Amino acid sequence: MQHAVAVAWRRAADRDGFVLPMAIVVLVILAAMGITMISMSGDESRSARAMIESSVAYYAAEAGVHQVRSTLSDSLLRTLDFGDSLDLGWQALPGGASYRAQVKRYDNGGQRMYGLVVEGRGPGHLGGRRVLNAMLTVYPGDRYRLGACCDAALTIRGAVELKGGATVDGHDHVPAGWAESCPDSGQDVPGIIMADTTQITIGTATLTGDPPLAQDADLTDSSFDQFGTLSWDSIKGLADHVLEGQPSQLNLDGKIGPRYIFDSVLQDWVCDTDHPLNWGSDDPNDPCFGYFPIILIKGEVEVHNGYGQGVVIIDWDDSQPAGEKGGEFELETNFRYNGLILGKGCIEIQKGAVFHGAVFVDANYRNEDLCAEDTDYDMNQNQPTVRWSQCAVNRSIEATGLFEYAETESEGPFLLGSRAFGEAVQ
Repeated sequence: MQHAVAVAWRRAADRDGFVLPMAIVVLVILAAMGITMISMSGDESRSARAMIESSVAYYAAEAGVHQVRSTLSDSLLRTLDFGDSLDLGWQALPGGASYRAQVKRYDNGGQRMYGLVVEGRGPGHLGGRRVLNAMLTVYPGDRYRLGACCDAALTIRGAVELKGGATVDGHDHVPAGWAESCPDSGQDVPGIIMADTTQITIGTATLTGDPPLAQDADLTDSSFDQFGTLSWDSIKGLADHVLEGQPSQLNLDGKIGPRYIFDSVLQDWVCDTDHPLNWGSDDPNDPCFGYFPIILIKGEVEVHNGYGQGVVIIDWDDSQPAGEKGGEFELETNFRYNGLILGKGCIEIQKGAVFHGAVFVDANYRNEDLCAEDTDYDMNQNQPTVRWSQCAVNRSIEATGLFEYAETESEGPFLLGSRAFGEAVQ
């Protein structure tokens, strides 16, 4: 028994250093666990910081979208052709964040559409970055101004006679066939603005607008001498074609309409813009749909049974003999016209004629040999119609190049559709 106990003690004594290795193993395990916990804590901290940076970047991009939308001008967008892009550069935000905006035009005619890509970055060293996409279009309330023109379906200085079932409407209308080229709606305006509303005669006619009739005492002779940065003589000088009705009446019954020539390079028919009786087309598939001429009217010119678009200027020329100074423009017999009628003279719209756009005429400049005896603006037969059309005014001013001399009343571009839509287009 004593021998067995002695042997057990000797065996135990032979196990030198058992506690130390175990202590080292435990320390290594604890150190590894500590390092892992510290690493995990750091990862969570960096992850939380990255999420914060990402959120800051997102809100920087969001701020960029709204800031660009509120400051980007329609005139700047108009400088972009189909496929062109514009880099607005990096912009700093309070707190150190920043954004960079780029705009690209996607439409090839019709309603203008622009893709807006905004990259936002946070202020931290982790470089949080988010990109937002949006689509912009021009706000429907945008309206060109050529001096005092145009704030009504009809703005006139002189006498007005409405009868024969005539309609003058200041509520905004989109001309037939133009739905793809116009915003959904525009601003409503007065039906008629006159310098002196006591000079109007309303018989069996309908006059509507916001308001239907308004008086503007500031509508004076000088209001018709300046069209934006263009003088009266300068705007006449921009005419593409001159039609003269003197010494006798020029009757263009059924003669106004699109004309074409064959382009040997394109091997296709194109719009003949040199033909004086080609006043464009209202068919979006027609080569002349985008053609809007400036027509200067001298003497008495009548148009019947056709279609035209653009800008008609009724001439008054002090250099001519007394009986040939002024002009008269007559839209007759189911003629349809979209655009602007400007100038100094008298005008008739009757016999079922339909006009969309704006009339801005100083009818106190009247040739007694041409104009009706007591009426400077006459709508008196077979339900003629004049409707305000913001789109017709805008397209005419844009297509003729008059926008270079005009001003715009704008609330800036507005967001079109969703971001998903913008991303899909891009």
